[in-house]
Amino acid sequence: MERLKGKIAIITGASQGMGESHARKFIIEGAKVILTDLNEDRGKKIAEELGENALFIKHDVSDAEQWKYVVAEGEEKFGPINVLVNNAGILGPIKTVTEITEEEYLNVININQNAVFYGMKYTIPSMQKAGIGSIVNIPQLQE
Repeated sequence: MERLKGKIAIITGASQGMGESHARKFIIEGAKVILTDLNEDRGKKIAEELGENALFIKHDVSDAEQWKYVVAEGEEKFGPINVLVNNAGILGPIKTVTEITEEEYLNVININQNAVFYGMKYTIPSMQKAGIGSIVNIPQLQE
């Protein structure tokens, strides 16, 4: 039950669905977890349930500056990050190419693509400090 002992993980989109499930399992397996999401009320509630090895940070994954903050806060609380689970993502509007607006399109790209890059860019230096790291990028699929 402690397969993840010594692991310090950032899990995005952790206030619901797969992200929440990942966070709960990581804690059970002995990790310390930084849960991030825009849903602050739910995220705080989950982190409180998970106990002292969980920290919730409200986080817009499409904002590079917020990534820097998340990594810094995670390091301050638990030490260097050695796991990143880029789980946050959206399906976006179900529209034809001619119906979708540029703003809607860019929002999907910012969350599902740029945020994955930001997560890796700003977490890898922490992993280098730790001397080890694992990155899991979870793609968002449309049916």
